[in-house]
Amino acid sequence: MREMSAPARVLVALVTALVTIPLVGSAAGSVAAFDDVGSTVDAAAAFGVPRRGVGEVVNKVVVIGIDGLMFDKADAAQAPRLRHLAAQGLLSQGDIAGHITISGPSWASALTGVWDTEHGITGNEFDASPFLAHPSVFTRIERADPARHTVSIGTWHQIATIAATGDRRADIALTTTPVADDPDESATDAATAAEVVTAIERSGPDLVFTHLDQIDLAGHRHGGASRAYLAAIRRVDALVGRIVAAVDQRARDRPREQWTVLVTTDHGHLPAGGHGGQTPAETANFVIARGPDFTAGTVTGAHTLVDLTPTVLDLLGAPPGRLDGHSMRTRPTRADER
Repeated sequence: MREMSAPARVLVALVTALVTIPLVGSAAGSVAAFDDVGSTVDAAAAFGVPRRGVGEVVNKVVVIGIDGLMFDKADAAQAPRLRHLAAQGLLSQGDIAGHITISGPSWASALTGVWDTEHGITGNEFDASPFLAHPSVFTRIERADPARHTVSIGTWHQIATIAATGDRRADIALTTTPVADDPDESATDAATAAEVVTAIERSGPDLVFTHLDQIDLAGHRHGGASRAYLAAIRRVDALVGRIVAAVDQRARDRPREQWTVLVTTDHGHLPAGGHGGQTPAETANFVIARGPDFTAGTVTGAHTLVDLTPTVLDLLGAPPGRLDGHSMRTRPTRADER
């Protein structure tokens, strides 16, 4: 996601009661050396294991959207927590060839379950209108059960545009205020993740969607083959670990709650930086699904970002309507056409 316009900020403020996240400093450090992998991470100790709820089970879902991440760059050295998370459940690595590899169309598809040819978004500047005909996952959940608590917390402002649209909308849609003197967005993403952890700990929403942006920024500025890109992956990997650790702690404290963690991206990056085309580096996509309904060690290429919304609706018992994607809890009846 690149620069946001002032009118877009105003639009988001008007369509929902947005709460502005306070400025939070980052422990990650924006000036960390690109080549400094740091101490070896014991990924198995970073968080727990998926827990099946007991008694009257209440399903809950966290979706982590990582902008511009090519999963093949997130190897065991750069992203031990992401790799461990994937090993605990389902990992699908495929592509979104034919779809516009730009953030606006892709996050709209992830949060509606329909491709760009349906919702019609072609760039990063869009308003609420596409989500009237193609409701977001937040709208569908709130329509099915208004008592459900749904939350969106993101670094990019347009995520809130999606979450705050419709006759029913996310209960909370937050856009992190950019932290001052944060050239690589590491501190801003850290603030986003901290707010997600707080939401999980305090209220345990039925659905939390979060968006982290710094990997995409590194790709644009330095390229997908750069050391800066790998450094951003390492920082985001640590943030993912904090979020999942909060999920697992809450699941231990509240045995009825059954949590699923889903992770995806919107597009890849060219070696020299940039996206929007149809090369393999730009169309690369992945999905992680980790929870009691997903068998550990499952590796496939059948699922992409468009399957996120159907999966969330399935887990939370909301009717899907007509969608292009399908739930990852069920065996696909056909290969993904995109």
